[in-house]
Amino acid sequence: MKSYASIRKAISADLPAIGELWKEFIDFHKKRDPHFTRAADGHEVFKEFISGHMTAETSCVLVAEQDGEAVGYCLATLAKHPPVFENQDYGMVCDLAVTERCRRNGIGERLFRAVQTWFVDCGIHRIELRVVVANETSTAFWRKMGLNPYITTVFKSI
Repeated sequence: MKSYASIRKAISADLPAIGELWKEFIDFHKKRDPHFTRAADGHEVFKEFISGHMTAETSCVLVAEQDGEAVGYCLATLAKHPPVFENQDYGMVCDLAVTERCRRNGIGERLFRAVQTWFVDCGIHRIELRVVVANETSTAFWRKMGLNPYITTVFKSI
């Protein structure tokens, strides 16, 4: 049974909860790739970062709230490809996180649908995001949401 969570725009009072959700999100990724080891104050830096997005016209920060508690968040921005392309505008989903105990209840899907609506309202008709290949959970989620890979980022540690 899917539990109910309301989706709304984030406000300043949500910053402590978003910081905690971000820590869980990053630690989840660290288990798959040590590159995602967060700095001790990373969540404080992230709260400042996302706070700036809360007031930017080119950003959307959403919170999923259940029983008065933030159980997920999504950060999305309007972005542009270089002017060498005919279609430059796109929407970038930077983060979408749901606390582990609330996953698989439709909350992530509702966050994504809400941010997708925001993109359409902004005249955006293409969504892009980066997925950590080693994160089988998010890879499956994004495939379920209808997103398909089109560019692979490669790296080398030196």
